[in-house]
Amino acid sequence: MPDEIAIQQVLNRYSDGCTRRDWDQVAATFLPDGIWEVPALGTFHQGWAAMQPAMAGFVAQMDYFVQLNSPAVIEVAGDAATARSTIRECGKFAGRDEALEVMGYYADELVRTAAGWRFARRTFRGLGVHRFPLSAGPALG
Repeated sequence: MPDEIAIQQVLNRYSDGCTRRDWDQVAATFLPDGIWEVPALGTFHQGWAAMQPAMAGFVAQMDYFVQLNSPAVIEVAGDAATARSTIRECGKFAGRDEALEVMGYYADELVRTAAGWRFARRTFRGLGVHRFPLSAGPALG
């Protein structure tokens, strides 16, 4: 598999895992000492033991949460790579008729390992946050 496709799959597995709250899947996308940060919020976590409670805590306040990533701009240089992908996150706050939408992008640093590409660092740069009331609709299921 070409490196760019393999890297895009790492990004996809991360977003899919966040959406389904599959923290083992999300953890598998990072190096053991990988970094996840959101500078605008002062969030900096190194290592999965620090990342997982922060990620799970954010998603726990939602009835549902979906993260979508766009095809990334990827540059490979040997066993290192960078990727930049536009992100849209949306969800409904638990127990409230209020929704959240976050727009931004991830700037990533990845490393090739024996198990495949892994994030060394994920940095989220927000472009906009929207909160808005929801009206009742049909249940989907």
